[in-house]
Amino acid sequence: MGYVLALDVGLRRTGVAVGNALTGTAKPCTTLPAERGRLDWDQFDQLIKDWQPTCIVIGDPQTTDPHLHKLINRIKSHIQQNHKLPIHRVDERLSSVAANAELADRGLTQSKKQALRDQIAACLILESYFHSLSE
Repeated sequence: MGYVLALDVGLRRTGVAVGNALTGTAKPCTTLPAERGRLDWDQFDQLIKDWQPTCIVIGDPQTTDPHLHKLINRIKSHIQQNHKLPIHRVDERLSSVAANAELADRGLTQSKKQALRDQIAACLILESYFHSLSE
């Protein structure tokens, strides 16, 4: 089945995790900055080129924020037009809260926690996706 990329989409940052569908494991990958709600598409495309995922998992924040939905729709459109990869959405309402809790006991500086939070949230989204496949 290969690699899967997961995205925790935010208006300032998008956390990325990579996972192995065979083992059902996920690990933090990177954080993509978003300037005014726009990703750096070259950086995003390079991730896809490097990992060659079989699909993309996008966290669905279950929010009414139109700006966030617009960014998610842009990402989905970009993936469909340029990479033709399957896209799966996973409920991620509490992923950032869970990521904060996971990072709380690691003795990291606040800036390091902030840098990792979105990546850890993406890991949780991806693990949730893998769990749904085994049900």
